Amino acid sequence: MFKKRVILLISAALVLGFAGCKGKNERAGDSYYKEGKFRNAVNSYTAAMQKGKISDGFYDSFVIAYASAAKQTAQKNASDDIIRSYVEQIHKHLPNAKKATTLDSVALALSEVGLAQVKGEFEYEYTLQGFRNLDSAVSIAKRGTNSNAPNAARQEAEKIIVKQAVENADGAENEISAEYTLLEAEVVAPNNPDLKKALDAIRVKNRGTWLIFAEDIIGRRASRMVDKYGYVLAVPILNISSTGTTGEISVWNATGNNVSFAPSNLKLVSKAGNSVSAKYLGGGWCSVDKVVNGLFKATNVPFKGSEGELRTEKTCNAKFSFSHQKDFVPDYVEYKDSNNNIGRKYFGQR
Repeated sequence: MFKKRVILLISAALVLGFAGCKGKNERAGDSYYKEGKFRNAVNSYTAAMQKGKISDGFYDSFVIAYASAAKQTAQKNASDDIIRSYVEQIHKHLPNAKKATTLDSVALALSEVGLAQVKGEFEYEYTLQGFRNLDSAVSIAKRGTNSNAPNAARQEAEKIIVKQAVENADGAENEISAEYTLLEAEVVAPNNPDLKKALDAIRVKNRGTWLIFAEDIIGRRASRMVDKYGYVLAVPILNISSTGTTGEISVWNATGNNVSFAPSNLKLVSKAGNSVSAKYLGGGWCSVDKVVNGLFKATNVPFKGSEGELRTEKTCNAKFSFSHQKDFVPDYVEYKDSNNNIGRKYFGQR
């Protein structure tokens, strides 16, 4: 019995000992890393992991190798699609790392990768990738020992993208294109004061215009608030005072279904996030196609009571009124139906 127990203890010690030793592939990975051959290092570490013979500090080396490979690739070509794969592996294996310094190294590498992707002026997809990497770097750095560099890189990237957006908006062929250009930057820099100022100015000009997501304008979705489905709003008449907001709203139905339109469901939201409900002032109408002399002709049909029939791909117009406190600064009007189809129109500020 005693002999058997000794054998078991020795076996356990051997297993633990092997678990802490570096095998051939892991040692090769270390060598490649020291030589700056980070892709080779990643391949060797991957082989070591697959064989199951790894040291206690394996994942720290593995993750740093991936981070270094991503950084090295970004320095050569920040639009290389392999960077995305490297970043995915970093996030997958980082929870297994043990050292706080690993977090610092990864955060620094991701911030440099992200900044390079933003600076490269590539397609919008890579700009978004860059900011995702920067945001990951900021988050990871909070768990490490140094969070300054990722934050600084994120701020630098934001200044770059906002400056480009404002310049492109100033040179846009029309106000609609200009607002879409600014919305692209808003996705990654929603709180930037320079961008807010530019958006406020262009939104005043676009109050009476439908902003519809369209492939021939920007080629991609700029913001979750701009969509080709739901309700698209325009405010051709708008008067804002210290205690109330009145005007006329035009709603285009892009839900794909014929629906009822009730102006009382309109909501006015302030810059601070407070909201008030609308009062319908009458005079509403909805557009329908009627056959006249064998041809379809657009006709405006008055509301029945306080609601109109909003047919698909058609419009309704109605007068509205909102009462609010003096410190209420209107930001946008929103319409939402019982099926959660939604539309928004931002007013901007003069």
